[in-house]
Amino acid sequence: MRILFTFLCCLVLPFSGSSQDFYSDFDDGTLQGWTNNDGTVNELSVQPNASGNHLQKICDGTNTAVGEMTIINTQNWVGNYFYSPTGGTDEAMYTIDEILMRNSNSFDLYVRFGYTGSNGYRVVTTDPIVVPAQSDWGYYSSPHHIEFPTINNLTILNDTSGLTFEEIYENVETMFEDVIEFRIFHNDQIEYDGKLETGTLEIDELIKMILLSTGEQELSKIKLFPNPAKDMVTITLPDNETGNAEFYNVLGKKVLTARLLNVRSTVNLAELTSGMYLVSVKTSTSTTTKKLVKI
Repeated sequence: MRILFTFLCCLVLPFSGSSQDFYSDFDDGTLQGWTNNDGTVNELSVQPNASGNHLQKICDGTNTAVGEMTIINTQNWVGNYFYSPTGGTDEAMYTIDEILMRNSNSFDLYVRFGYTGSNGYRVVTTDPIVVPAQSDWGYYSSPHHIEFPTINNLTILNDTSGLTFEEIYENVETMFEDVIEFRIFHNDQIEYDGKLETGTLEIDELIKMILLSTGEQELSKIKLFPNPAKDMVTITLPDNETGNAEFYNVLGKKVLTARLLNVRSTVNLAELTSGMYLVSVKTSTSTTTKKLVKI
């Protein structure tokens, strides 16, 4: 899937600020740091497909790391999940925006993402990705992020009794500043471990979108809300500015354009399907790219 990533580079930038990678496509023929939950690689392999390679785990249903439908990474997809699009004080968060999977099993897969931080906190995605039984390759998403005062689509597995929300949020934020394990697993229940299954877990690609810094961004002045959005999204601009908003899907295709004639403009999202989008907001003085989740 290297062609897809190259096309997206016109809108996103690859992460290169640390030794860790926040991208997996298996086109180099290696597991790229993915293991079973005990660190072994038994029954994990890289298999060829029509577009390159994909990771495959064969689970035998036993009460072992091989039987559990879970893969983890402690080499890549770890570290600080926050970054500055402009190199300034503004902050955005890495997320897994799309995952390319297929399900050759006779049962549906309920795929969740899980994170462990060096502070001992653990979170998992609240809403699973449902991959239908006997389905071919397809892109799926489970948008999640934190931005005070919101913890979106994440369930905290630690005991937080007696803590204020501000303390809980700070602990989750600290966790995402130093993630030491990222995992992908199948479980229809909100837990940190995968189910014991006899079947296969197949993943072609994990995609993240990184906000583009073009010219002088005014992230503090250009805002999109609500986010996630359902039918409408409001875009605010700096005073006396007009501009355009262009919406791109994960494939890099422009799917919607809106003229922004006022300081506050409302855009109808009825034409868009649910998923993650990049919104490029252009004015006479700046270009700002933001993520938008359509639900």
